[in-house]
Amino acid sequence: MKLWRSRWWRAALLPALVGATAWSGPMARADVNSDYPLIIDVSTPADGQCAGTKGAEHTGLHGTTAVYVPPGVPAHSDVEWRILGGGQPIRSGIAPVNSDVVTVGFDIPQDELPADGRLRVDARSRIPGGAVGGYGKPWNLRVSRDCRPLHVVSVGDSVTWGQGLDLDRKFGDLTTETLGTQTGRVTRLHDYSASGAALDAPGLHSDNAHCPAANAGGGELPDVFCQLEEAGGEARDRGYQVDLVLLDGCINDLDPIFGIPVGLTPGSQDLTAAVRRECGGAGAEPVNPAANVPYFSSSKLGYGGRGMQDAIEKAHALPGSPKVLVSNYFYGDAAPGTPQAVQQRWSEFVRTSAEAFRTAADRANTAAGETFAVAADGLFGQDGGSLGSDPKLWMNPLGDEEISLRLLACPPRSEQAPQCGKAVAGHADVEGARQYAKTFLLNPRVREWFGGGGPLGDGFTVSRTSGPAGSVDFDATPAGGAIRQYEWYFGDGVHLTTTGPTVSHSYADSGPNLPRLVVTDMSGHRSMYELGEPIVID
Repeated sequence: MKLWRSRWWRAALLPALVGATAWSGPMARADVNSDYPLIIDVSTPADGQCAGTKGAEHTGLHGTTAVYVPPGVPAHSDVEWRILGGGQPIRSGIAPVNSDVVTVGFDIPQDELPADGRLRVDARSRIPGGAVGGYGKPWNLRVSRDCRPLHVVSVGDSVTWGQGLDLDRKFGDLTTETLGTQTGRVTRLHDYSASGAALDAPGLHSDNAHCPAANAGGGELPDVFCQLEEAGGEARDRGYQVDLVLLDGCINDLDPIFGIPVGLTPGSQDLTAAVRRECGGAGAEPVNPAANVPYFSSSKLGYGGRGMQDAIEKAHALPGSPKVLVSNYFYGDAAPGTPQAVQQRWSEFVRTSAEAFRTAADRANTAAGETFAVAADGLFGQDGGSLGSDPKLWMNPLGDEEISLRLLACPPRSEQAPQCGKAVAGHADVEGARQYAKTFLLNPRVREWFGGGGPLGDGFTVSRTSGPAGSVDFDATPAGGAIRQYEWYFGDGVHLTTTGPTVSHSYADSGPNLPRLVVTDMSGHRSMYELGEPIVID
């Protein structure tokens, strides 16, 4: 039973809706309460326009709308209702006022629904003699022209996707949920990530195609390429097309326990060269020097010959030729007491891997002749500044500064080392994770693919992209004039918020430093811009 049809509800609430306003005469005056007639319900099937089908063809959106007309409207009056999409009426009608609630039906074919799925329903009264009132308070809803479920695949290391959070609150889940809200489509997440997974582990690919099951061969976890094999097989078996792949990799190839922060793992001392080898796929070592490291580390699976570009292209080859979002790691502050040398090495890793991911995505797009891949991150800064809700968030956006590098690297139930039993001991911050996911989806390419309207132009300019250490000038005038806040992420971990479009920043480290800018307009809408190339200091 609809709530508004209940006599109790009407007796209790309708007088409150009317308040002190009563229409006692013809509605020719312009000063009547503009809230009425009031749309109090729009009822559609549970699956919206996707419930009614004719064979394989969706027939459109069907439903009813209920209009409340307050007491005092003259006899023989009518209510005129309309449904607007894109600011234009797409359905309208006139019904007689024979009770305080008038119910009318509507039917909108699928191809007449607006591209953004936003509908607005309102109504006005028509009084005998020709007087017409104003349209009352509207009812807003969102539907979709696409009735296919939106299928998202997440692969890589589960730390990035939210290890330690409940199953429905991991980054992949929250990103998929946000995409569903943004597109108006039903969403499905297929998560193949595993904590400790490497990007490429040649030992798992005896014939370069077959992948063993998880934990086969002495506890080794399938790498990204194996996860993609599994994702493709399931999609083909179950007959669905993949829309988006969330991809990360190569952090475990370099050993996040000691290789990245300290440089003790063989082959990780020269971090730039190691990133080029593992993330960029510059070539495999004949023998993995980290294979016998006597502590837990997935680096013993690494030293593969395939890099991120190969993984991106394999992801795009899944059924449906999906878009690919490559997740970079988290810049952020280090835990209190972390040695400066460790912070510097992590900073170097984040920046060099971000550039490797960006380059891999660009090369994959060029090779394919289309833009299907993009590298993105959560825009975290050394000062804790981010679009998240918790200023304490550092390297892991899903925890706090109590989580150490060692815990980040361990699977939740590992038996290989005692310290791994506490891998999820950090305090989960679900809201921080949600904001992190929303920040990823600010990427202009992702917004172009899944709604939100870009932007794809240059939102800011810089005075130089190379040269000696020192100041670089930024100008966000191209982003437009109706901006109330500018959030600058300079690519070296420094985050700054300004109310004006120009700023200067001094670079000391060589980089690569890729600046981004998030602007907030007067209506609260956020847009992100990214420089076309990183700033490199000689």
